[in-house]
Amino acid sequence: MRPARPSVFERIPTATRTWASRVVLLLACVSVVATSRAQSDDVASPVYTGAPFRLTAETFKVTRTLVVRTSSKEKSSDPMEGEVRIQANAKWTPGDPIQTPPPSLAIGYLEGELTSRSQSGILEPDVAVTVESVTYLGENCPTDQGCEWTLQVVFDVQGNSDSGTVEAPGTVDVEWTAQAFVHVLDESSVPKGFTVSVSEP
Repeated sequence: MRPARPSVFERIPTATRTWASRVVLLLACVSVVATSRAQSDDVASPVYTGAPFRLTAETFKVTRTLVVRTSSKEKSSDPMEGEVRIQANAKWTPGDPIQTPPPSLAIGYLEGELTSRSQSGILEPDVAVTVESVTYLGENCPTDQGCEWTLQVVFDVQGNSDSGTVEAPGTVDVEWTAQAFVHVLDESSVPKGFTVSVSEP
């Protein structure tokens, strides 16, 4: 049987092949670096603690409005982006001690008339369950103007049965916090006096 003819690449000396592979890898790395966008480190806001609330069969959904603001002593024309992290601790007291399956607490964000679901957690009777959610803050404005994002955060109880309804849900007591993290694009350093805050209107 006639041996297979070596490929063009295999006929190249080993040392040359190694050098060529390194050149290709180097060019790929340079390409990635060239297309990545510079950004500063994240600046965190103080943790904002919202007022606790209770969800029931009559009031199974609550909306809270959050405003994220930035300010800076140093003028810059660079845009910013970031994220907001919501953490809710929910304690469910069933209306029926043998109710199954348990409900979930969902955290979403109101966009127009629709709510985008981000994260949910299944509740346990008389146990504080933590549900966390993260939402993105898109490019908004240059730092010399001070940026502001407004979020509509929706907390609601959902059923885990086939019908999606919760019968005799009892009560769900919710404590929650929010924290924002923002960075400046096209700059590797944070502007002087740059701060981030989270509040309700």
